Amino acid sequence: MHQNLVERWSELLVLNRTVDTLCQGIGDLLMIEGGCGIGRTALLLELEQMARARQLVMCTARCSTLESDFSYGVMHQLLEPHLSTLAAGHTEAAPVAAELLAVMDSAVVPADAASDIHVLNGMLWAVRRLAGQAPVVLAVDDLNFCDASSLHVLAYMARRLKGWPVAIVGTRRLGEPVITPTMLAALHEAGEWTVLRPAPLTAAGTGELVDGLLGPTPTSVVEEMHGLTAGNPMFLNTMLRASGGPHHEPVGAGLSAGGLERLVGTTVRNRLAHLPTGVSCVAETIALLEGEADSALIAEAAGIPDREGAGALAVLGGMGLLTDLALPTYVHPVLGNALRRLPEVVAPDRVHRRVSEALHRRNAPPADVAGHLMRTGPVGTGWAPEVLRAAATAAVGERRPAEALALLRRALEEPLAQDVRDEVQAELDCVELITDPQGLLPRLRARLGTTQTAQSRVSTVLAYAQVLLRTHRTEDAAEALEECRAGLTVMAPSRSRDALLRRIDTAEAMAALLGSSGASQISDLLAKLCDDGTGDTLHKVSLQALEATVEGRTSARTVVRALDRELAQAGQEAPLMPYTVFTLLWADEPEPVDRWCDAVLTGQPGTGSLPATVIALALRATSQLEAGRLQGAERDARQALELLGEQEATDPLQSLVLAPLLNVLTELDRTDEAVALLAGRGYAGALPELLPHTMVLAARGRLKGARGDTEGALADLMEAGRRTENWGTSNPAVSRWRSEAAFMRNQLGDVEGALRLVEDELHAARLWGTPRVIGVALRAKGLILGDEEGLAALTEAVEVLRSGTARLETAYAEAGLGIVQRRRNNRRAARETLRRALALAQQLGAVRLAARVHAELLAAGGLPRRCEHFGTKALTASEYRVALLAAVGRTNGSIARELFVTRRTVETHLTRAYRKLGIQGRSELGRVLQA
Repeated sequence: MHQNLVERWSELLVLNRTVDTLCQGIGDLLMIEGGCGIGRTALLLELEQMARARQLVMCTARCSTLESDFSYGVMHQLLEPHLSTLAAGHTEAAPVAAELLAVMDSAVVPADAASDIHVLNGMLWAVRRLAGQAPVVLAVDDLNFCDASSLHVLAYMARRLKGWPVAIVGTRRLGEPVITPTMLAALHEAGEWTVLRPAPLTAAGTGELVDGLLGPTPTSVVEEMHGLTAGNPMFLNTMLRASGGPHHEPVGAGLSAGGLERLVGTTVRNRLAHLPTGVSCVAETIALLEGEADSALIAEAAGIPDREGAGALAVLGGMGLLTDLALPTYVHPVLGNALRRLPEVVAPDRVHRRVSEALHRRNAPPADVAGHLMRTGPVGTGWAPEVLRAAATAAVGERRPAEALALLRRALEEPLAQDVRDEVQAELDCVELITDPQGLLPRLRARLGTTQTAQSRVSTVLAYAQVLLRTHRTEDAAEALEECRAGLTVMAPSRSRDALLRRIDTAEAMAALLGSSGASQISDLLAKLCDDGTGDTLHKVSLQALEATVEGRTSARTVVRALDRELAQAGQEAPLMPYTVFTLLWADEPEPVDRWCDAVLTGQPGTGSLPATVIALALRATSQLEAGRLQGAERDARQALELLGEQEATDPLQSLVLAPLLNVLTELDRTDEAVALLAGRGYAGALPELLPHTMVLAARGRLKGARGDTEGALADLMEAGRRTENWGTSNPAVSRWRSEAAFMRNQLGDVEGALRLVEDELHAARLWGTPRVIGVALRAKGLILGDEEGLAALTEAVEVLRSGTARLETAYAEAGLGIVQRRRNNRRAARETLRRALALAQQLGAVRLAARVHAELLAAGGLPRRCEHFGTKALTASEYRVALLAAVGRTNGSIARELFVTRRTVETHLTRAYRKLGIQGRSELGRVLQA
């Protein structure tokens, strides 16, 4: 079979039947219809070969727009060879044939010639005369462009050839304009037509065609070709004949870049050449917009009236090229690629500019407008940079830093006022600080050497200091910030100057917090703050609270009260300093921590930058870990790591994320994964002496302990302790390394050393006074002692922890109490305690702890109750629906009315949901359902 006739068995059967019936003296009317490139002409050519093989008279004509104005042009192609032979003879038919030739050859045909019965009968006479010798096929390709006179003749014949062995066979382009639609309609109405509409090739048909031209071809290549062409034979043949390479090569391997698109584009443009210019314009516009615009927007983008655009879309849709006229896109991806890459009629820049302007007028989302601004040059309008910045802010909030980077760079291409340019540049620096800190450093250094406004210089210095901090050059960062601060203090006092000073002060506090000697640096900052006379008491109190937290000699309650008083005096709009969030986290105040993190992550004004997003995710992960929400903690930490990208070297920001993630993976008993994470990101060996790295060191020690490497765990934990004390704190809220190291010492037989560590931590914990740190130290003491005193310590630990929010530590304390009770042969009490610990561990998803408690419960002679399922996945559909409505503030009565159930049913569902979610009431539903 010819390659152009793959999967055309049913059509070939119809063609064979037509030839067979002609040979039996029976005529036929056959129309082959289809869209662009579907294979109409190939079938007509196959019919011609069949007819000639059976000695039939084959009369053929090819219509074109160039000849559509020539009267009888198609009839001349069909009959001229036969009429010329008759006219040259010496029979009675010669004069009639000569007269018909004269009519068809006349340069000027009378207006009524087509309706002249003499001419019509003459044409009919000529065809019948041919049919008297042998069956006749009148084959006409592309009837859309047939002249009116010839269509009239064909319609006249179609009504009068019954009983004669004559077949009229035509092809028609579906959806494309017709030169004389009335006359073509008359031809269709002239008799009963058999209509063939070839379908696109299936994947199997594509494979057959590919194998036929290139030889056996890998399935992946065939699938790629089928996807690009959607089974269109013309596009597929164009691709295959253009490739010309070995069949093992990918599609188009033999072409230069863009060669395939040029070939396909040329083929399609030839098909569109006869159509109005607006059709080609709309065709290229659709390709450029890639299914992103409706019909009205396409017309506006193409720069043509709506009515003309609608007409052009109707033509392209009728040709079978578009999937949907409401939101047009090409059926054949290779066609869209060809017209998009090599436009000839429209200018892509102007198209996207028109679209962006239209979408802006429609108040479309910034991301939609910005998507088109990205594909234009500067547009010089005031709204363009604002749209790009808004889209960049949204991209940062949705964790797409690379996209935000491109949007901000594009915004800088617009003509901007200097203050706006400084703001955009600062936003860009914050993104590059995450995506390319090493590349950003020399650009910032060069910018510092230029003349800048005070605001611009502060933004540049802040970015410069953050880059230095990320590359462990903490002293250089502090020096840059101090130099900038000194420059600001000599300026005349003003609100703007004081605001810039606060930005520098906040950065210095964060640098101290994340550096290697935090306590002394914080004290120095407080001294400078008292000397500058700006009167910013909120910043001063916040810094004092941080200093008190680091020193650990004041209770957490006192610190938090001082902060609350100052925040109340400052008003509801007073923002938390970023370093204050660490203070609140260490003071076991999760609600303000979560509020600040949520504000940053939702992009509320005045809160965001990409580094702030990473810090917020890290802090929220830590907060969720402490509350026992392990899945939420892991999700936040993973998102932060995605923002930071693949890194194979240590980085303070990355360490803030890794510390809680390592602890989560340890709790989930996925220690192999945690080890691989450390190795893949460069944390398997020695770490620099900065606080975030020290946190990772302590988490790594705990991980080693969980894996049975007691000595390695102790080494990491003791080193973490040394660094924590050098940093200037003994507060276990910052790092509870002592209790973890005590467990390791105890396992190695150094009970006295373990107890010294625990007593030191317990003393510091009682000074700080939060339930978590006291409970953790008491649990360690109780497990190491294991006697009556230890039992008392564990009992107190459970009571203390139950009063706080540290549910994971509560589960650990219950487990510890049960273990000691079992060892002291109080099995009944041990079984009850261990069952509570197991239930809570299972609720929290603490796999490692649950496994340990399960084993202890069996050893205590208890059979664990049926393992209950907890968490949102354990809720039934009804429970989840009721919980969602309750979480958004709906009352039980309104929920009952909406769901057509009783209040009692709602209450039952909520009670079960609370138990499965491990919460006390509806106020906690929103937090848990989002976790």
